[in-house]
Amino acid sequence: MGSRRDAGGGNSVTLPANAGAPFPNLAFATPKKRRIFYGWHILGVILLTGLFAGPTSQVFIGLLVEPINADTGWSRTSIAGAVTFGGILAGVSAPFVGLLADRYNPRILMTLGVLLMGGSFFLIAGAGSVWVLVLGYAVARGIAQNMIAGVVPRVVVVNWFRRMRGRAIGLVGTAHPVGTFAMGPASLFIIEQGLTWRWVWVIFGAAVLALLTLPNALVIRRTPEEMGLLPDGADSPGSADAAREASARETEQSWTLREAVRTPAFTLIILSIILTNYGGGGLPFHMPQYYAQQGLAASIGVAAVSMFAISGAFANTLWGFLAEHISERLLGVFTMLMGLALALGFQFISHPAAAVGYGALLGIAARGEGSILMLLIANYYGRRSYGAISGLVQTALLVGLALGPVIMARIREETGSYTLVFYSSAATFTLAAVLLALAVKPKRPAAA
Repeated sequence: MGSRRDAGGGNSVTLPANAGAPFPNLAFATPKKRRIFYGWHILGVILLTGLFAGPTSQVFIGLLVEPINADTGWSRTSIAGAVTFGGILAGVSAPFVGLLADRYNPRILMTLGVLLMGGSFFLIAGAGSVWVLVLGYAVARGIAQNMIAGVVPRVVVVNWFRRMRGRAIGLVGTAHPVGTFAMGPASLFIIEQGLTWRWVWVIFGAAVLALLTLPNALVIRRTPEEMGLLPDGADSPGSADAAREASARETEQSWTLREAVRTPAFTLIILSIILTNYGGGGLPFHMPQYYAQQGLAASIGVAAVSMFAISGAFANTLWGFLAEHISERLLGVFTMLMGLALALGFQFISHPAAAVGYGALLGIAARGEGSILMLLIANYYGRRSYGAISGLVQTALLVGLALGPVIMARIREETGSYTLVFYSSAATFTLAAVLLALAVKPKRPAAA
């Protein structure tokens, strides 16, 4: 406000502060600059970290089997044993890493995971025997991967996002497989330049330590509340009040691990995950062999598996986004029914283009359900013990993936064809869909 003397006397007249403006009665407010929600910064670090965890994939190791064998003379079977041992350790360690994620600061856990990952890569690079290779890979995949690209980052995302939780979990599930297929060609390029397979691990180990240590140590935070924020970045009075109410309600209704495992829904979900990953892990493993039996070129099988992996990676984000608008349980049932149809349709594939396209469809059906079921667990049981609960779910997923290739190979050997393999997969997809449909959200007892 301003003032001026009246021309006829000593009285002062108060004027609006914008009296000199063309329209003095209109107030113009300077728009407040909207800050980016801190949760997106955290998600960015998690995605970058997940990309550089790509070398822990068994697909990545598969690309280096021949160079390692040629250089060291170690058998292909013993090298493959590193993959098996790492996968088993990953399944065993997931629940324990989840318990740590519920109790301790994820910033410490993810930073420690980065150091373990980088150190294990250097251990592999300097391996003087195949057992050192097995040890290094087991630490990288079995422990570090759960800390930087598995259980721990999912716990962080569940804490920081609620309304947009589906897309956030989907993106986390996309980062690791995308990193695998970005770094696979990069490793072959390094070898083509005249460097050995050991230099691949040295370069990636140095990149992990140099690029990921500080971002994880400085950016990651456990919950938005500890920074005075709310999930999803709610800032307007109405949305902030609703977010606080939802946060309080979710905390109040969160289940402990012991309470969750006693519910029928949890048992149904675990069984459904094992059954659906029997087909989701076994069918792509046998896809190149079946296509070769059908007279298709080996390159078609490789292309089909590549399309399976790539489409499956991005399907995580697709299904995660859809889960924000459609029931996660219904989406999960739908993906399992897709798997049923694809399992039965395998026996009719004979054209190369159809074979590659089929790989892409199988990836959408059999890989995207991971994000859906992890989101289902969060919405059923809350975030207080999400790490421990999702760790058990991760173990079930790995069990299903491990059983599929072995059992299907046995069926193929006993029957001499893949027909019963496809029917067995169709049966497990069907049973998984039925069990998940019955897994209605439990109600926590009032006494709890």
